[in-house]
Amino acid sequence: MTDLRDETSRRGSRRNDRSPSGRAGSTGSTGSASSAESGDRTLSRRAALGGIAGATVAVGSTLGLAGCLGEDPQGSGSDGNAGEDDDRPTVFATMPAVWDFVRQVAGDNIEAIDLVPVGEHGHDWNPEPGTVQELDRADGFVYLRDFSSWQDDAAEQLADADVVVVEASEGIDFFDSPAEDNDEHWWMDPIECQTGVENVADGLAEIDPDNAEEYAENAADFNEELQELHEDFEAIVDRAELNELVVGTHDSFQWWNRRYGLDIYSPVGTSPDDAASPGDVQEIEELIAEFGIGHVLYDVGEPGQLAASLADETETTVLPLSPVETQIDGTPPIGGDLTMESDWGYIDHFREINLPSIATALRAD
Repeated sequence: MTDLRDETSRRGSRRNDRSPSGRAGSTGSTGSASSAESGDRTLSRRAALGGIAGATVAVGSTLGLAGCLGEDPQGSGSDGNAGEDDDRPTVFATMPAVWDFVRQVAGDNIEAIDLVPVGEHGHDWNPEPGTVQELDRADGFVYLRDFSSWQDDAAEQLADADVVVVEASEGIDFFDSPAEDNDEHWWMDPIECQTGVENVADGLAEIDPDNAEEYAENAADFNEELQELHEDFEAIVDRAELNELVVGTHDSFQWWNRRYGLDIYSPVGTSPDDAASPGDVQEIEELIAEFGIGHVLYDVGEPGQLAASLADETETTVLPLSPVETQIDGTPPIGGDLTMESDWGYIDHFREINLPSIATALRAD
């Protein structure tokens, strides 16, 4: 692990040098209407997905994607009873955060299905063999560039099929964060998410041009919520006594360093599979003592033993964070009083978990 004090020195104090606040509720051109033939094509493909066997289309309703897509991929539907007689277009998303972007923009017009099963971590999960071949019967595929190799491979393969492939991160510049070169966790920044939402709206308009105007309006409405979320996050940082956070699980949160100037320390890398060395742990313990940090945060989708051990060793308290990579129905492994619901969206994860924990950890309550 790079010396954490050197990293802090290299970054300098960013509390007064943050990135621009961005724009509220703006959405770019949301796809010009394509041919009627394209619209007719998409509306006829939903029934074919009955043969993909198994995704959860709404909480409690399944299509039978068991063999390829895992036990319980998460879906959304307005009535909770979607099935093979549902002629809406179907869009698969590769992680909970972008799945929520799709369903927020789609409204009732398009079925949004999260490929990652409830309880699985989006950074760790990989589809079973044959999944991509099954997905070519969908109407759309929304993915994250450089997040996991299977997503990039699937996007390349599906681009050759009759599927609209949407790179949610198009137009978003990754950066070399203190934790990782080319850090791809852009959805941790509510401002950057607004670009992702616009990309989703453009893709849905290509799939279903008859409802392009509605998708643009839905995207603008959701981006207003994201802007409010950003402003509330910024207000917490502005009134905080501390500027340092310690994360005892994998480090998905360095985009908060870029946007809000927070110094975020973790003995683990940016992958849940990374391990912390004894030296890394000792350095974190020294930083906790140096800055007077009272809390160790952890990713709710991970076991959390390291965070709990750090808290025990330093007589601090654990608090949850969510990178919106895992949907959980119930209490996380070391969640304390936190009870999550598997249909929570991006805003829910931030308002129910991230903002309260950050406010407490930074002494901004």
